[in-house]
Amino acid sequence: MIPVLRCRHGAALFVVAALACSSGGGGTTPEVAPVLAAPPSDVPPVRVALGTAPSFEGVASGNGWADGSASADAGARYFREVSGSRGQVFEMKNDATGDEKDKACGKDWRASTARSAAVVTPEAGRGTVGFTLSATAVARRGSWRTKATLSCTTINYTEAQAATMARGQAWIALGGGPGEQDQLVIETSGATTGEWALSVTDSAGQKYATTQIGSALVATVPGSGRYSVAASVTARVATAGGKDSVEQRVRATVKVASLRNTMAAKWEGAPLPNLDLPLTRDIPGAELAERMQLALAGYRPCLAKPGCGGKVSDLSVQSVTVLPAGGGGMVEMVLVGTKREPTTVRLVGVSEVRGDSLRLADLRLASGQPRVEKKKDIRAAVERFGGRAASAAVPAGFDYVIFSVIIRGKFPVRVGDLCAEAPPGAPKFLGTIPSPDKVTSFSAYFGLAPSPLQPCGRPK
Repeated sequence: MIPVLRCRHGAALFVVAALACSSGGGGTTPEVAPVLAAPPSDVPPVRVALGTAPSFEGVASGNGWADGSASADAGARYFREVSGSRGQVFEMKNDATGDEKDKACGKDWRASTARSAAVVTPEAGRGTVGFTLSATAVARRGSWRTKATLSCTTINYTEAQAATMARGQAWIALGGGPGEQDQLVIETSGATTGEWALSVTDSAGQKYATTQIGSALVATVPGSGRYSVAASVTARVATAGGKDSVEQRVRATVKVASLRNTMAAKWEGAPLPNLDLPLTRDIPGAELAERMQLALAGYRPCLAKPGCGGKVSDLSVQSVTVLPAGGGGMVEMVLVGTKREPTTVRLVGVSEVRGDSLRLADLRLASGQPRVEKKKDIRAAVERFGGRAASAAVPAGFDYVIFSVIIRGKFPVRVGDLCAEAPPGAPKFLGTIPSPDKVTSFSAYFGLAPSPLQPCGRPK
């Protein structure tokens, strides 16, 4: 019988771990590779595009500016713009004090003040990078009295204003193969309105749009490369309008994670380039050969004309060997007849799955067989044998009830406050490649597309 799934480390084998790896192990005899000629040149191309192991590296830095004034005098105004070092806390403060004391008649005066402060605190965790922004602006109106005739009677006011901006930038390096789609999930909290800005760019300065999902922003990026997620908050106050003192404190937190990297960590293997999850099932070529042998038993397609009758009328298949080749398989048939020596022919076909069974479709005579290619009657017979053999199939080996339970047990995949939920329905067949572990087996690959990211706990 065919085992349900095979054991292999990685996301493609998570069903294997649950279904096939639970049994006790005994030693197995290593499989000996068959001695065969080189595969024909016209084997079907491999259609399975597997993902490569992703990586996530991030470091954040901060900068900002501060501006303010406490009087009309140039000496009471300030402006500073400073940048910090990557990975280090950035902090900047500035203040100005007015000259009310020098202008005042008597002791009835109050100094005008403007103060600004910006702090950016980088944060990095396992598979995440971000920063916390803090911007504070304080302004206080000043006053003094001037002398009129005999006493200090006339009161004067000095308006003050202050502003500060704190800006953080996360520099992210995504590793993986070219063209492997990814999504940067950006969690934000705090001040996300007013004077708040956020942008996502790559190393060439190209901007990527963000989509808000719940409280998070999601930017789809083309995969490996370097990206920047920058955000800023601004605090701005002024005493105009009769207020003696005004203050504004703005705080925001930004955290960035990669969906591809999070999925790889959850499933212990690389997602497919389009972010689907891979499953694999090893199917021995001998099992498919056995089904073909049964389908061809006693079959003599050339027993009567028209077609390939005559000299090949008693032709039948003595034995069948099936081996994986490229993105399909190679079938070796030994043809026999009462008046001829056994003749070996090779056919190639593309692998496909119908329902839950694997078969080799479009079986045709492989290239590089001149002794067969020159004989029309044998070619016609081989075409009929190939059509009959293409009807043979072996189960792909998924028990969908058990499969569904296991899949749902692995979900949701959580990225911050967003989740990818379990996919509905059956996996999609992607194609086959020769098994890297067993040279006579097909590795059949299937893909699962999780649901789009959505707020956790709200499946659609």
